[in-house]
Amino acid sequence: MPTSRAAAPQKGQEVLVTIDRLAYGGRGVSRVDGFVVFAPLTAPGDVARVRITRSHRRFAEAELVEVITPAPSRVTAPCPYFGHCGGCAWQHLSYDAQ
Repeated sequence: MPTSRAAAPQKGQEVLVTIDRLAYGGRGVSRVDGFVVFAPLTAPGDVARVRITRSHRRFAEAELVEVITPAPSRVTAPCPYFGHCGGCAWQHLSYDAQ
């Protein structure tokens, strides 16, 4: 018996997500109608608007557009290049959350 899959968000579509946890490499993990969406520069507990950049069969990748409600563990990154150079993934989280 075939199982029903959630409809994949389409490339360019903006969606509102709540980040559940972090995946390897620091990308936030959320679900949109049951479909997994990964978004960088997000923190568990963030409510954010993201734009889908790639849609795969089982998951989608997105870019952060705006943090609507920041997570309690979110802090201002101490490095002015955070998010641009790619050298670190978790500077936007408090030390305890890391």
